[in-house]
Amino acid sequence: MDEKQQQKMINELEGSDRELSGLWAVAVIIVAVFMSAFHFYVAGFGLPGIGSKTFLIFHLTLALVLIFMIFPIKKRMGQTNIPIYDIALAAYAFYVGMFIIQRQDASSIMSGDPTGYEIFIGLSLIILVLEATRRVVGYPLVVIAFIFIAYFFLGEFMPGQFHHTRGDFERFIYEITYRNNGIFGTPIYASAQFVFIFILFGAVLESTGAGKMFIDLALRAFGRFKGGPAKASVMASGMMGSISGSSTANAVTTGTFTIPLMKKVGFKPHVAGGVEVAASSSGQFLPPIMGAAAFIMVELTSIPYYEIIQSAIIPAILCYVGILFMVHFEASKNGIKGMDRSELVKGRRLLMQQGYLLIPIFVLLYFLVIERVSVNNSAFFSITILLVIALFAHRFKESVGRAFVFAAILLGLAYSIQFIIQYVNIGLYNLNDVFNISFFSSETIRWKGEIATMVLIGIIVALVFALGQKKFKVDAAPVRYGARELLSGFELAARNSLSIVVACATAGILIGVITTSGLSTKFTRIVVGFSSDLAALVPSFMTTENTELYFALILTVFACLLLGLGLPTTATYVVLAAIVAPVLVDMDVPVIVAHLFVLYYGVLADDTPPINLPAYATAGIANAGPVRTGVQGFKFDTAALLLPFVFTMNPTILLITDAGWIEVTLAIITATIGMVAFASFIQNWLITKYHWIERMIALVVALMFIQNNVWTDIGAVVIAAGLFGFQYYKSKKQNKEVTAKAS
Repeated sequence: MDEKQQQKMINELEGSDRELSGLWAVAVIIVAVFMSAFHFYVAGFGLPGIGSKTFLIFHLTLALVLIFMIFPIKKRMGQTNIPIYDIALAAYAFYVGMFIIQRQDASSIMSGDPTGYEIFIGLSLIILVLEATRRVVGYPLVVIAFIFIAYFFLGEFMPGQFHHTRGDFERFIYEITYRNNGIFGTPIYASAQFVFIFILFGAVLESTGAGKMFIDLALRAFGRFKGGPAKASVMASGMMGSISGSSTANAVTTGTFTIPLMKKVGFKPHVAGGVEVAASSSGQFLPPIMGAAAFIMVELTSIPYYEIIQSAIIPAILCYVGILFMVHFEASKNGIKGMDRSELVKGRRLLMQQGYLLIPIFVLLYFLVIERVSVNNSAFFSITILLVIALFAHRFKESVGRAFVFAAILLGLAYSIQFIIQYVNIGLYNLNDVFNISFFSSETIRWKGEIATMVLIGIIVALVFALGQKKFKVDAAPVRYGARELLSGFELAARNSLSIVVACATAGILIGVITTSGLSTKFTRIVVGFSSDLAALVPSFMTTENTELYFALILTVFACLLLGLGLPTTATYVVLAAIVAPVLVDMDVPVIVAHLFVLYYGVLADDTPPINLPAYATAGIANAGPVRTGVQGFKFDTAALLLPFVFTMNPTILLITDAGWIEVTLAIITATIGMVAFASFIQNWLITKYHWIERMIALVVALMFIQNNVWTDIGAVVIAAGLFGFQYYKSKKQNKEVTAKAS
């Protein structure tokens, strides 16, 4: 499956089978590339003289225009052009956006008394957002939005804690569209400021062929072991998933290579697809990017970035350990071996060929963790150095002299343009007097001296790798990066962002309803009261000091799975972080714990049948049924099902306590044993097949590790050791019986 077919599959799964050609296709490319270039420029230089609210409105407006150009009114229409009604919708969306930008500081808006026409435009924006969400994300989130809107207007008829008397139509439109706690609230701010630029980073990295490199590296590391291709799939998808905001796109990109290999060594088609589903989605847990969730978490929690990735790293590794053991048990049950060493690419040769694609990731970490530069600037510099390296890697290999001249010119421009721009800005500023306008400022166009440094580093890296390839006779990277690949990456980023943009806008409607109706102050009391009622039903000898919290967490899990159905994982986290996480925080759960808890179960919702798009993607590649594939994906993800309960009850593994390294190590070991025990319970296999009693013992061991108590931990370790010993004895006995029969 080539890149065009991959993108076609992703588009169809996400609701667009409109295949444009000619001028229509060019128009879409122009808008998409402009959208990406606009965000890239803002990430690096900001927008002088333009407020952040204007940026958010323009961000959403471009997304709406692009959605009505790309996504048909319903699936499987087979359109090859943009119908007149969608052209009208795109044009009207642009008009609505520009009107709100123009009127955002009007006296009627600032005083909270909008005119009738401003109310009409606000209503239009809500309808456009919901229709765009329906086309891109599907019905689940739209239905939830309508339920919240209905609650706002019918609150006076609701009983008990749900009662309110704030259901005024004009107030609703004003709060949702013109204030900062509705559509243009925190979710869309996170989408515009953080998510998009990292989707762009991932798309550009993908356009360089990095996905294939990650797969080859993972195969080299795990391919020869039992069930090797599946284990390699887990690792490769984890690396790609961390930088990708779309589990569906990740599943298609890596699954195209890994699923056929899994089938080749003996995995059933639906199992191979399920492994890829679990691995692709769980990449959202993995630092440094966490599918952009890390940066949204910074905004929502005010916790520094380095503290968030420090807390997230151990659970993320444990999650992948759980999936790897699920794969290992699956391979053991079915006698699936690994690949022959001769089939694997040599690691050193691969790193020499494409290892330079890892440099931008290290640059990103350097700026974020060491220099602690802003998130946007860090991504901007990383994309800049990535583009330079990708551009020159092939060209230095082909002709050092010619490429060196080109590189010198580019470096000279990157350095000197900061001085030239001063005079350009003076000229633009003087145009204000000529045309009697106030549009241009003294900093209309910006530049940064650090760009020249990034260009220089990129050129040096590309030259070193090219000379190394020549010396050791290593082929150049498969992708020769040029203008076509650049435009493809920028277009792909805009397309991949659309589901997140409109989902975040719709999430803003939900948050606006919760805030305006007063439900935000009641929601915690409702959950706590219900949890207390459930805890009261438990016999006293079975209760602990955490019983009430357990029930609250279980209710939270169901809320996460419900609200996350059919949503992109990043958008799911935004919704859950705004609605559900505050409840846990109000119950004295640490902020970072609450947000990681909802993130984990929100991502799991993406793998929950029947609405799990990654399963439909991998099922198509594996030639398997999507429902069976989805069930398998959920099954492989359940290895980490109890992990959020573990770190909620024992935050030591999040590195947020004062515990010493011995206590942290013990917490990691016990959590790992618990996850392996739970994985073995799910797979009904440890060293050999479980008897049902052994299987129940494995479940008890896993549950005992949830409770943060030294005695339950010791007891669980002893039982686990006994279970392992019995399984080992049982396996040896079975092998002897087989040998005796064979002789």
